[in-house]
Amino acid sequence: MNLDVNLRAEDAGAVLCRHCDTRVGDHVTAPMTHALRRERPSVEAGPGVHADPAAFVDRPIVLRQTFCPGCLTLLSTEIVPADEPSYRTWSLA
Repeated sequence: MNLDVNLRAEDAGAVLCRHCDTRVGDHVTAPMTHALRRERPSVEAGPGVHADPAAFVDRPIVLRQTFCPGCLTLLSTEIVPADEPSYRTWSLA
């Protein structure tokens, strides 16, 4: 079953990259357990994100991205407080 344009779930529950068939997650309740993660300052998100977050919030803000460990397809991008867990969670169980 396709979860989105980049990920699919096998009948056994493993989550695979739709581009290279690399295992990204062990189960649909934890779809990105094997994904590569990268965090950078949020202002590196692009020209539309240029304000210093410190002018608006007291917590450090980061650009958090996850990639397929096989082909490096970008799977998710979030601009979130650095001390927060990933917001991309879902469960089909």
